[in-house]
Amino acid sequence: MSESKTTQYSGSGSGSGIGSESRNTSFDHSHEITDFHGHEEEDMGFPERQLTRTQSVIQRVQTKLSFFNEKLESERWMLVRRFFYIYLLMGSLMLSVFSIYWGSMYGRENRMKNLRMLVVIEDDETVNGIPPVIGDHVRQILQSPSARHMGNWLIQNTTEFEQKAAEHNNTIFQEIQRQIHHQNYWSSIYVKKNASSGLYNAIVTGDTSYNVSFNSIVSFYETGRDFMAMNQYVTPTVREIETMVTQSQSDVMSKLLQNANHSKVFSNPDAIKVASTGLDFTFIDARPYSDPVLVAPSQVGLIYTIIITFFAFNFFSDIHRQVSSMGVKVVDLMLYRVISTMITFFFMSLFYSLVTLAFQVDFTKAFGKSGFLVYWMTNFLTMWAVGAMNEAMGMMFILIYPPLMGFWMLFWVILNIAPTFTPLALSPKVYRYGYAMPIYNSYEITKVIFFDTYKGHMGRNYGILVVNVIIATILLLIMFKIFGQTMAKRARAERAKIEEECLQKNCKDRAASVDFEN
Repeated sequence: MSESKTTQYSGSGSGSGIGSESRNTSFDHSHEITDFHGHEEEDMGFPERQLTRTQSVIQRVQTKLSFFNEKLESERWMLVRRFFYIYLLMGSLMLSVFSIYWGSMYGRENRMKNLRMLVVIEDDETVNGIPPVIGDHVRQILQSPSARHMGNWLIQNTTEFEQKAAEHNNTIFQEIQRQIHHQNYWSSIYVKKNASSGLYNAIVTGDTSYNVSFNSIVSFYETGRDFMAMNQYVTPTVREIETMVTQSQSDVMSKLLQNANHSKVFSNPDAIKVASTGLDFTFIDARPYSDPVLVAPSQVGLIYTIIITFFAFNFFSDIHRQVSSMGVKVVDLMLYRVISTMITFFFMSLFYSLVTLAFQVDFTKAFGKSGFLVYWMTNFLTMWAVGAMNEAMGMMFILIYPPLMGFWMLFWVILNIAPTFTPLALSPKVYRYGYAMPIYNSYEITKVIFFDTYKGHMGRNYGILVVNVIIATILLLIMFKIFGQTMAKRARAERAKIEEECLQKNCKDRAASVDFEN
């Protein structure tokens, strides 16, 4: 019995030990399993899903197709259609926009006759038996078909022109200057009174001090009216007439000296010298172009004003967006937009004007010390007019098709410069729309500031600039309201779409979680 108990005890002890060990082993194993699953869930999520995801990625990599695979045929045709559409759109825009500028120059040589030229021939009477040979010769040349093709030579009736000069208390030459300055004519040819008899007397007497050119034919003009057009078209045209006169000078001299004593005249070296002097024109430029820097603010700089205002639209877009998100009233928001735009262009025009001042351009020719202020305010109105339009159209194209913004910029520049940098007299009549464009009127005012040209049109120029400012600002407000409403509507639609997608995704995630737990 005793042995049996001992064995049982031992067995019991042994069993107890085994049982305890077994329990410990079972606990440790269970703990290990728990730790394993906890580690997997923490680092890798659900293994089945991760495996599925890994397999799907591998499958996607393994199933990449060649671009020319037959399975992608529909996608290829879709790309071809999209490329074709974009080519067609860009080509159409390029043809239409560039044609505006090209068209302003087309057939210009056939419109040279539109250039009004003032011609006053006072040498139209016989004096002491000397016929008005020079006056008649110039008249004959100007009435020839070749000369009329080069310009519209408006030969004045001397008596009527004298009366017009008397009305303004002017001499003939002073009245010519007034007519040119008031931009009624591009240039002039003035054959002075008694030019033929004066030249005859100088030849006969051998008066070498006689200025044949100045006392015969004078051309008065103002380059400042349009320094590019004057140097490229107007002045060369008058010089062509001068060449025609000098080339036929032998005929003039033979008629002038037909009653003179040839042996006496040609025996005198001084007489020969005077007679052989060419009938060159004396050119008087009352508003010369003397500072090459003026090309920048007068022409190219005007293009930059349009471009820089477009930059402002991009620079301040984030600020405007931030203000819009502050919950400000619509009326206050629109007022903010107008005032901020005005202040922006006010300072931008100042910086632009300071560039011209830094290069020592003379602002005092027309308005004295106030010239810079006039220039600044002109640039301010110009930038406001073109810049507000840029902002309005920029918002419109963001709503329609953002890539069109670049073509709008190109169109707006060309629409303004096509009638500005080319005399409207040499362009087709359709380009007279330029009279209403902001850059054209700014250009006209700029010429007054830098060259002291005729001020009589400044009131009209400033009036048109102000009208452009008003129209552009109203359009800006309208587009701002439309833009805000449309973007808010799109934002709500996008938010609803995202919420719906999130809802669907959450439902799927929950369904997958339930499946995994089961």
